[in-house]
Amino acid sequence: MPDQPPVADPVSPEKRPPFNEVSVLFPILALCTVAYLAMITAEFFLQSDLRVPVQMLPVYIALLGAYAADKEIRRWVGVPEPPRQGSLFVYAWLLLFLGMLVINFFRTDMPLPGDLVKVVLQVLGIFFGSKASKLVHGRRLESTDSAMNLSQVRLMERLQAAGTLTRAEAMAILGTSRSVAGRILARMQVQGLIRLVGEGRGAYYVANQTPRDVSRE
Repeated sequence: MPDQPPVADPVSPEKRPPFNEVSVLFPILALCTVAYLAMITAEFFLQSDLRVPVQMLPVYIALLGAYAADKEIRRWVGVPEPPRQGSLFVYAWLLLFLGMLVINFFRTDMPLPGDLVKVVLQVLGIFFGSKASKLVHGRRLESTDSAMNLSQVRLMERLQAAGTLTRAEAMAILGTSRSVAGRILARMQVQGLIRLVGEGRGAYYVANQTPRDVSRE
């Protein structure tokens, strides 16, 4: 019989990487930023009937806000993500604004595009709002590190004794809410202490190391 080509093993749901909105939002936002910068530059230098569509500003700010909000939500819930240079958008707008402002100072017959000041102010507002959220999150982590470590010890003790741990059990052990228990478990996942098995109501956590390995550290 002729040899049959090997059949690829189907990827199980547990092995599929989770969908990350940031990986989709970032390239779309980058493309929109380049297009918006190009349109405003053309409107300024050509000084013709070319005008940036009025729909561009609200759509762009909504997209930028969605990207920043998704990034901050992931930061607060402890979901890891690859680093993105979102601050480049801010620098690009500031450089464009300063360049056009200098030209307008010497060439009063070249007024600034109507959208330029509006978009720069809103981009700066989103940027500094994200920075403030990052600062508050960092201070909160510093103040809760000791309590978090104690919670992790208690949950790891339960895992060593029972072998598995559900979110409901973590809530009962720590005497805390579902969201707080979820954040602690998510942080333990990021640290490589535990991993999630299954999905939905049947999901549970197991330790990445056996109790014997832990005791040897």
